[in-house]
Amino acid sequence: MAETQGVGAGPWVAFFRNMNLGQRRSKSPTSGELLSAFADAGAAGAVNVQTNGTVIFPSTDPTHTIESVRAALRVITGYQDTVIVREGRWVLELAVRLDPTVPHADVSLFDADGLPDLELPWVEPTRRALTVLALDRRHAVSSWQEPLMGSNATTVLGRLLGVPVTSRGVPTMLRLATRLESLLAWRRSLRGRR
Repeated sequence: MAETQGVGAGPWVAFFRNMNLGQRRSKSPTSGELLSAFADAGAAGAVNVQTNGTVIFPSTDPTHTIESVRAALRVITGYQDTVIVREGRWVLELAVRLDPTVPHADVSLFDADGLPDLELPWVEPTRRALTVLALDRRHAVSSWQEPLMGSNATTVLGRLLGVPVTSRGVPTMLRLATRLESLLAWRRSLRGRR
């Protein structure tokens, strides 16, 4: 999360890995517990986008905010998994490049120091059902085909990159971008009234 040092109030997006709100077997908090942890960390006004642990939040120090939220969640539920943070503008810029017509497409998020030497599009060689379409040190876009019952991008990319990875479907990322645009428009309208 080095990108988050010394920057504006966001909005920021937290992508919690292996979180499904209210599911105690994965040590996930309820929506209320998660949003209270953000409020207690100084990010009042945080909003869930879905139940998969995707949260939009304001902060002038997102690294500190997420550290505080993670500490609170450890106490409340025992949740200790990875959280990837991106600036809202980054999410909006990515959404413009996503193709909603690609079947079974995912966006995987991570913070990698380096990249494997892959020629894109790269097809995972063992099952040949996952295709990585785009890849940089912060994200990948991939698609999967039958016979997979779901994407294995998180597992495959985690193994290739050697870092924790979390993934969201392209439709989720597009809904997230729409929500961010609405929040930013609302914020601009408030400023215009002053």
